[in-house]
Amino acid sequence: ASMLHNQTPQWLQKAERKIAWLAIPNLAVTLVGLQVIGFILVMSNPAWYPRLMLQPQLVLEGEVWRLVTFLCLPLTTSLLWLIFVLWFLYFIVNVLETEWGAFKTTLYIVISLFLTVAFSFIFNYPVGSIGHFETTLFLAVAALIPDYQILLFLILPVKMKWIAWLALASVIISLFMGSWLDRLYLLVIYSNYLVFFGPAFVRRMKNWKRKKNWRDQ
Repeated sequence: ASMLHNQTPQWLQKAERKIAWLAIPNLAVTLVGLQVIGFILVMSNPAWYPRLMLQPQLVLEGEVWRLVTFLCLPLTTSLLWLIFVLWFLYFIVNVLETEWGAFKTTLYIVISLFLTVAFSFIFNYPVGSIGHFETTLFLAVAALIPDYQILLFLILPVKMKWIAWLALASVIISLFMGSWLDRLYLLVIYSNYLVFFGPAFVRRMKNWKRKKNWRDQ
């Protein structure tokens, strides 16, 4: 298990004491269910894709369902890949809930979605994929249990931390592509991860520096 596992930020501990009712158990089932609905709709008629997207202007014109249906945007349009993608989504959310509990998992997801919607409205930025949302969930799991081994593509044993480094490399590459608005979107989406895990990383760096200084003396 990671050192980060037991280093919950103080603000998160206080929040859990005050708004524990926010916890929604079995969110993995809900997220996977929304993906299945989206996949069926888009496969039956590709015109459903733009109907599910989060488009601020259309929400303001009355299409409020888009605040939820963007979560139905399929992560893949391949039936074969869908099985793997949904298994992986279910797995990471389920692991988060097992390691963190329903409250922290719910809050992490709610903050991530709030950041997505807020950015979309502030910059009139349409959201047509939840790929980065899934990646923030995965990075949280990798931070909590970096040495946990999973079967990639259901056959290849790989530690979580190695997949996390690949995911991080992909995000960094994405920062060098697209418009400045696309880059800002990525920074906002992944700020969720920093809010939850940043304080623990800072403490680890300070501890490492103290030990180094002590050794040097």
